[in-house]
Amino acid sequence: MMVRLTKKSVKELFSRSLTHEILLSMAIRILAVVIVSAGLSYLHLMSTLEFQTREQLQKYVLERGQREENLFQLAQDNHQILKKALLKRLEQVKNQSSREEFNKLLHLWSDGTRRNFLENRPVKEFDTEQYPSVFIGKQVPNTADIQRRVLVFYELVNSYGPAWRNRFVDSYIMSSENLIVAYWPNVPWGIEAKADLFLPNEEYFYVADKKHNPARKTVWTGLYFDVVTKQWYVSVETPVDDRSGNHIATIGHDIILNELMTRTINDHLHGTYNLIFRGDGRLIVHPNYLPQIQKKLGHFNILNASDAHLQRIFHASANLPSQAAVIDNSHDNEYLAVTKLNGPDWYFVTVYPKSLLSKIAANNANFVLIVGLISLILEIVLLFFVLYQKVTRPLNKLVVATNQVSEGNFNLNLDINLTNELGVLATSFTSMASQLHESFALLEKSNEELEMRVQSRTEELFLVLQDLQQTQSQLIQTEKMSSLGQLVAGVAHEINNPVNFIHGNIAHIDSYTQDLLKLIQAYQAHCSHPPATLQETLDEVDLEFLNEDLPKLLQSMKVGTDRIRQIVLSLRNFSRLDESEFKAVDIHEGIENTLLILQHRLKGNPEFPAIEVVKNYDQLPLVECYAGLLNQVFMNLLANAIDAVEESARQQTNTETQAPIICISTRVTANHQVQIAIADNGLGIPATVKSRIFDPFFTTKPIGKGTGLGLSISYQIVTEKHRGQMFCDSTPGESTKFVIEIPITQPEK
Repeated sequence: MMVRLTKKSVKELFSRSLTHEILLSMAIRILAVVIVSAGLSYLHLMSTLEFQTREQLQKYVLERGQREENLFQLAQDNHQILKKALLKRLEQVKNQSSREEFNKLLHLWSDGTRRNFLENRPVKEFDTEQYPSVFIGKQVPNTADIQRRVLVFYELVNSYGPAWRNRFVDSYIMSSENLIVAYWPNVPWGIEAKADLFLPNEEYFYVADKKHNPARKTVWTGLYFDVVTKQWYVSVETPVDDRSGNHIATIGHDIILNELMTRTINDHLHGTYNLIFRGDGRLIVHPNYLPQIQKKLGHFNILNASDAHLQRIFHASANLPSQAAVIDNSHDNEYLAVTKLNGPDWYFVTVYPKSLLSKIAANNANFVLIVGLISLILEIVLLFFVLYQKVTRPLNKLVVATNQVSEGNFNLNLDINLTNELGVLATSFTSMASQLHESFALLEKSNEELEMRVQSRTEELFLVLQDLQQTQSQLIQTEKMSSLGQLVAGVAHEINNPVNFIHGNIAHIDSYTQDLLKLIQAYQAHCSHPPATLQETLDEVDLEFLNEDLPKLLQSMKVGTDRIRQIVLSLRNFSRLDESEFKAVDIHEGIENTLLILQHRLKGNPEFPAIEVVKNYDQLPLVECYAGLLNQVFMNLLANAIDAVEESARQQTNTETQAPIICISTRVTANHQVQIAIADNGLGIPATVKSRIFDPFFTTKPIGKGTGLGLSISYQIVTEKHRGQMFCDSTPGESTKFVIEIPITQPEK
């Protein structure tokens, strides 16, 4: 009898104090657990995200810094190479006269300067790709030392400048006497320079003089903007002093920074931004300050700015303790990932707001809270139905059971496991029919157990019978292979003796024949006019033909006996009857013996084309195995492959010209095993068949052509006898490949 849950019953249930108290108590407890879980989830996730983010930021900024500083480091390395070459070359020419070559290269202009180009010719005729431009200012004395240095500067810039042009816009060497040699493709800088140019007043020169650079190391200029080319530049300068400490030259590169600045602004982590500044506070790149930087031509200094946030970033980053670090800027609630770019004394900073982390953690906590509230509602609903099931329904069932007993029906449906008054009442009620119920239950249980035992024994007998059938078939197959091996070995032995006898005597026959032919030739040379009867015999025998054909005939017989001996040897090696234990053998020899035995099936005939065997043999060591059993596996797989390509050839139409191919590959795997793969371009194996090919007695061949044991026995030989593995890879309609893997050395039992 089903009891329906009505509005009246629900109202009555909630009006009871016990129900009301249980629902209210569970709701409060579950809500508290949900709130605490959401809070702990937020704290845990926030802590984990902070740790992971700091690690990832440090790795990111270090890798980013290394990538950005590569060009700066390359420039400094170039300068060291050119500095050594310059000092060496000046030492070589210090006593040489350079006047003639100097006058040939330089031309005196009407403005008092000297340049390596005629004054009145169009500047566009100067080949900037081929030659550096030279500028020597007014009032520069034309001494022998100046002449030598200018020619050396020109020689070295002309040699190194073109080689460096792919990474650097220009290369130049200048000196304090107000002269410069510059290689700048498409820009004849020295030719177009103004006559009143005084290099020592320019930043790219004086940053390297002794006043500004007493350490005499490679230095970098500040950022500057070229209004003509619309490009941002930075220059690297290396001073060159002679042995007496006199400043004789400055080597320089100009580096375009537009790509670096664009990359710094656009290539950033989600929600973050990057900036670069110099150690003295000069701002190089900032996504929000590009107009100010350009307005001040690269001289925008953070220390003079009114942005307190930017100044805090500078002061926190300038005291970098290592090559890269992540600094907690708690004042602005953000992380600063900082790395120093070696060379120009620049700092690369990634600003990561902590709000990104708190947003992720808050979303996760909100999700936990929402799921918890939904769970709370579900729990209350479920608890309501539980109370209905555990209180209201048992009372209704007790009323129904009373009616059943009064009608003589002792099949009661009461819950006697309850420990409250309802359970006691139900137990008292069911005790009246318990004995009869237990009797029938025991009888039914006995019948079920008996049926289960019979079913279990039947399944065991079926499995035993199947194993016996498989074992019997395998024994028959093994006995067949053993008998075949004995027969092959016996036949090979019987054939081998007379063949060896014939093969050995052919050499003697050949020797005797040669002697007889030599004797006849000697006789003919001695007696050039034999009697008439002898001459008739010689003509009848055709001695000349006999002399020519007999050696060929003997050689053909020798080739034939060699072929028979090779086949006999292959048959004996294939049978391997005397090798019942593991033995180190040549896998390739076993494959070749099997192919020789199957040679008659590989040859072409009027019905099928010849089967091509492609061998991809790797260099293999000797492998410990049961040679005879392994040859049996090769025979099964190669025979199946031949059957497959023959069947494929039968089904080909006249327009198809696919040649039958069997590919045999061997190699040594990384886990010290030998792998043998035998593949064919036959019809392939369908997926429904592939899963059963190693099952005993399973075959897709017609009756009389297969027992269904070849692959099953081969699989057991490989997996059980050799502790290896064997598997199949097939594409229906295209190809099939069987792969065998066995250890090179079998482990001790």
